[in-house]
Amino acid sequence: MIHPNLKLIALTFFIVLLMISCESTKLTTNKTAVTYQKEGYLLGSIVPKDTGNCGWIITDSKNNTYDPVNIEDEKFLSFSLKKETIYFKFLPLRMKNRCENTSPIALIEVILATN
Repeated sequence: MIHPNLKLIALTFFIVLLMISCESTKLTTNKTAVTYQKEGYLLGSIVPKDTGNCGWIITDSKNNTYDPVNIEDEKFLSFSLKKETIYFKFLPLRMKNRCENTSPIALIEVILATN
C-alpha cells in the first residue's frame, strides 16, 4: 500500500512537471523574424488563386513566386483557406511549371506569422 504522503508528493511533482512543459511551449511560439531566418525559414504570403493552373501562390520578401504543389496535404491545408503571412521551408521541384514565372515547390514546414 502506498503511503498517503507519497501520493501527494507524486501528484505535486506531476503538476510541477506539467507547468514547466507548458511554459516551455509558450517560449518557442514567440520567436522573432531574425530567429526564423536563422533557422532557414523564408517570410512570405500565401494567396489562393481562382484562375489558372495554380491554386495558390506564395510570394516571398524578395518578390519570388512559388507554386506549392503539396498545399492540400493535411498538415498544410489550414494555410490554404485565405491570404496569410507565413514562414515557410520548401524543396524546389524539377517539374514543368504549372503557372507562368512561378517555381513549383514542395512545402516542408509552414508557420503562421504573427504581427
